[in-house]
Amino acid sequence: MYEKNLTEDLRLRLSKNDMDFLRELSEKRSVSVSECIRSIIGEYRRGMETLEALTEAIKLTKQKEAGLSNGDTESNLDHLV
Repeated sequence: MYEKNLTEDLRLRLSKNDMDFLRELSEKRSVSVSECIRSIIGEYRRGMETLEALTEAIKLTKQKEAGLSNGDTESNLDHLV
């Protein structure tokens, strides 16, 4: 399906093997080759964003002052009595 927000053009040169792969993949997904390529780019971009978020989370856990627990579920309700 054509999306009106698509404003950039791209000319892509591929080997026969790569183009056959894209044709087969687009057939399996029941979309055009262009939509298949856009989908691959979107999936890759979301993967990169997820990786960046996880990297930031790892950095936070390595900081001692961050105060993140390792899944501790202990409550201090006994100390309130």
